[in-house]
Amino acid sequence: MARFKHLELPDNTEQDSQSPKTDATVKRSAEKSERRYKSTADDWMREANNQRRLGQYESALRAYGRVLECERSHVSAWVGQAQMLILLGEPRQAEMWTISSLKLFPNNADLLAARAQAACRLGNYKEALAFNDAAIQGEGTCAYRWSVRGEIMTATKSTTATHCFDSAEQLDTDWLVRTENAKILLHYGQALKALGRAMAAVNVAPDSPFAWFIRGICEYNAGFHKQAGISFHQVLQLEPGFSEAKKYLALAQQGGGFWKRWKNFFRRR
Repeated sequence: MARFKHLELPDNTEQDSQSPKTDATVKRSAEKSERRYKSTADDWMREANNQRRLGQYESALRAYGRVLECERSHVSAWVGQAQMLILLGEPRQAEMWTISSLKLFPNNADLLAARAQAACRLGNYKEALAFNDAAIQGEGTCAYRWSVRGEIMTATKSTTATHCFDSAEQLDTDWLVRTENAKILLHYGQALKALGRAMAAVNVAPDSPFAWFIRGICEYNAGFHKQAGISFHQVLQLEPGFSEAKKYLALAQQGGGFWKRWKNFFRRR
């Protein structure tokens, strides 16, 4: 399913044509419009990052779009949108997005890294490596560039992948870097390698339901169903409404009996 619609900025004040416009609905609509008008790029950036940390990538994608509505030159939001499209399983859309954004910000290292990751997901490894080389040689330092390098090395079965992921995590000790590196490894079917990084993320952020969820996914994919059940239970202790944790907890308690049905589900997250 194409997700460019999520890059559009919907009008939250729109009313259903069949709904009566009572004083209450008009007032609520006005309040929403006022909050939206007053929100700044920084407000939306915080919202995007919060949603990303919850694993809510479509919500994060929309929030990054709001950032750009407020401040077109906010490069981090352009990068964030490309990353969300990749995490949502839309590398082709991400590639198109980075091509467009690089016209606005030529040679931006993080956008080059996003272009490299999209190319890697599409199987264009030579192109991915060239863009990632350019990203690493660019100004500044960023964990994301090394995470992408790790992905390319993983996809091409290079022995240097671990070093690249380690470099990313040394540059940025945020638990999210470890979690997203684990997700990369899961994408390529390397659950055991992913598990070590997911466990490290939980050690850094034991109160994060999403970090526990990714740990549980790694354990489940690696065949450690009892341990996965414990992790998913912990997710629900922290966030009772985490519906996907409930699904996976049931599967773990069944010993992974329906794994074939669910094995591709996570790749779409």
